[in-house]
Amino acid sequence: MIVVWVGLMFCTVQAQSNYDHLKARVEHFKTIVGKGKNIANTDLLNAAKALNDSIFTLKYYDLQGDILMTIGRINQQLGRMGHAEIYFKEGIQHGRLYRDSLWVASALARLGGFYGLEERSFLALELHLQALKLREVHDTTRKSIADSYHNIAGAYIQINELSIAEKYLNKALELKNELKDTFQLGIINTLFADVYSARGQYEKADAYYFKDIPKRLSQNNYEGLTISFLGLADNYKSWGKNNEAEIYYLKALQAAETIKRQRNIGLILLKLGELYRSIGQADRAKAVFKRAVDNCTQVDSRSYQLNAYRNLYLMYKEDGNLPQAVTYLELLAAVQDTTAKEALEMKMEDMQAAFELSEREKTITALDLENKKGIQIRNILILSICLLLCSLVFVVFVYRGRNKALHELTQQQAHTNALLIEKEALLAHLQQTHVQLIHAEKMASIGVMTAGIAHELNNPVSAIHASVEALKMDFDDLRPLFNSLSLLEKGETNLDTIKNDIQKLDLQSLTTELHSLMSTINNGTQRTSHIVQGLKTFARDSGDEYASYQVIEGLETALTILQHKINQQITIHKNYLYEGNIMCQPSKINQVLLNILDNAVHAVEQGGIIHIETTASGSNCIIIISDNGMGIDPETQQKIFEPFFTTKEVGRGTGLGLSISYAIVKQHQGDITVFSESGKGTSFAITLPIDRASRDTNA
Repeated sequence: MIVVWVGLMFCTVQAQSNYDHLKARVEHFKTIVGKGKNIANTDLLNAAKALNDSIFTLKYYDLQGDILMTIGRINQQLGRMGHAEIYFKEGIQHGRLYRDSLWVASALARLGGFYGLEERSFLALELHLQALKLREVHDTTRKSIADSYHNIAGAYIQINELSIAEKYLNKALELKNELKDTFQLGIINTLFADVYSARGQYEKADAYYFKDIPKRLSQNNYEGLTISFLGLADNYKSWGKNNEAEIYYLKALQAAETIKRQRNIGLILLKLGELYRSIGQADRAKAVFKRAVDNCTQVDSRSYQLNAYRNLYLMYKEDGNLPQAVTYLELLAAVQDTTAKEALEMKMEDMQAAFELSEREKTITALDLENKKGIQIRNILILSICLLLCSLVFVVFVYRGRNKALHELTQQQAHTNALLIEKEALLAHLQQTHVQLIHAEKMASIGVMTAGIAHELNNPVSAIHASVEALKMDFDDLRPLFNSLSLLEKGETNLDTIKNDIQKLDLQSLTTELHSLMSTINNGTQRTSHIVQGLKTFARDSGDEYASYQVIEGLETALTILQHKINQQITIHKNYLYEGNIMCQPSKINQVLLNILDNAVHAVEQGGIIHIETTASGSNCIIIISDNGMGIDPETQQKIFEPFFTTKEVGRGTGLGLSISYAIVKQHQGDITVFSESGKGTSFAITLPIDRASRDTNA
């Protein structure tokens, strides 16, 4: 007896272990298939079928409903729609025997979603209404009721009952907000977008389609992205924005191909082909339709295949290529009979569902009218009593409520005013800090160049000093002659003495030397003045006032300030095709030019060429500063305009120069771009409006 009992216990434990293992595997399959990034493949389908066989063999029939619904969904993802319908119906049939009403409601909703994809709209609506009825009775959390609302809305959109669809969407959204449930909000937003697009409110639809794309991208939800991108593409096509429509058809195609949703791929290819055909791109349309044929042939998509054949036939006929047109006409005829029969059967089934739904609605409406009469009488009595009570309560509390509301309003206004003052102060401080940061960067640039500028100034000053010393020596040589001339004026000497003094001097050499020294002093003072004036021009803060600015003069000033860095191994090529003025804030544009030129000099400090070009394009002045240095790699180019990013060693750059330059150019309604290739040099193109009127117009 003990042995038998132990054996029975062992068998029981083993059976429970097998059951738990199979149940866990069913849940695993449901989780995989339910993800929007699940890649459809036949291996997964075969594994699910094998699991179903094991469940059937071991007679765990309560698990069969779930695994059959999962197999149906895998078939749907593979585009095998006929097989999917069979497994969905079989799964519901098994589930009704072993699962609760909420499971049945979810299964009905799944089949309804399938019929929605097949555009069997009335069948879909019927199943979603059945699911709602079960959920309203059995779902105490009410979360699944909101899902039924948006499923019903989707079915009404397909039959073009947009007002009813919008009503159900609003009910779904209200219930989601009440329950603080954010799950599947993206579906609701997409359905709202479908409604607005169908009504021709394309801009509003566009905004709703875009709402959940970032979230779906972050989650790699390619199934959701396919829906969003396809909706956007259809919306843009209806809107007449064909370029945008093409972009999002291609994005939808990429998302569908990522997870191998073959039927969606076929649908998108057809829509893309129709777009190309409508805009006159016949070759691209043919290529897309041919690919659609290949794709639709692999799955249960004869209607899509028929559409592709028809388009190809018409296009080759229009081209005059009759042999090719006849080929596609024969293929069209071969598929058409089967397709027409299937379409008729599905249409009849859908119309039958529509008729039954209509009859049920009439019955419900009649019952509602009868109930409403009795309810109205009861409600009138209740309302009268409530109104009397409310009137009494209102009289008691209205005065107190009014005073309390007035007091709260006064406090809110005071708080709002305080916040407004604080915000204005913060904004003013932020603007002042921004201006100070720009000026500080300018001063930092000057500080970095101070030693070089001092060296640059030292050359003319040293020349002046040496010339002055030479002049003193020449003056000492001339002093006896000047003394003799002074004595001659007083009558204390004679002309012979003066002649003797003159003979001692080499007046011709002395005159030449004096002229050379004075020329050296004059050049030195001019050079010093030019450097100091350039430095003053750069350092001066012209504020936010716009003034006429000579572009070439600004470039030459920056080159003057940088002259100490430009060694003999650096060659400057200038090509000033635009020699006019622009309206700008001069001190800020000076800072931009100095920053870009300083970077160019740094790039070729071991030797190279800097090319500076100005040109005009329309109402813009374009300044191009290029060097043939080592260039900038692509990764660095992406960060080059970020604050505090620098590739220079410590002490040679603040990391703010290019970011501030970018901000200044954008402030002037201009643009600054960088073109570079490692080992081949770098070019910066600065585009600025020529006059302020142009700037204001662009703004």
